[in-house]
Amino acid sequence: MSRLTTLTLTSHRGRDYPVELFSPDTGFTDTGAVYLYLKLPEGRSRQVQVFYVGETCALDAQLAEDRRPGGPWERAEALGFDAIGGLALARPEDRAMIAAEFIHSWRPPCNDGHGALAGLAGLAAPAPFRVKRAMVGK
Repeated sequence: MSRLTTLTLTSHRGRDYPVELFSPDTGFTDTGAVYLYLKLPEGRSRQVQVFYVGETCALDAQLAEDRRPGGPWERAEALGFDAIGGLALARPEDRAMIAAEFIHSWRPPCNDGHGALAGLAGLAAPAPFRVKRAMVGK
């Protein structure tokens, strides 16, 4: 489990959002966030495929719920997602607004969109996100 990098995703409105990327096996705290299941760019590409966008007040608990059979995790996994993107936000109204903007921008297939549109990505500074520490030797 690890933090991979931080990318700046540009929405259809031209707004830039720093989204921190993690491997799917990362354990999170119950932080409020907008989160994405996505496929990282390959080679020199700057395109990220967005398969699902969600928002929650408790990220760790929500990811566990998403793993239920037939849930968004399973559907995104079938499409080849390899990273979880997170944008930590405390205010529910901010999470709802940004999640809606992301869904409108990329129409993720696991949000019942028409396809996984690519999002433009660029490197950014790390965002403040907390992950659970792994238990060593257990």
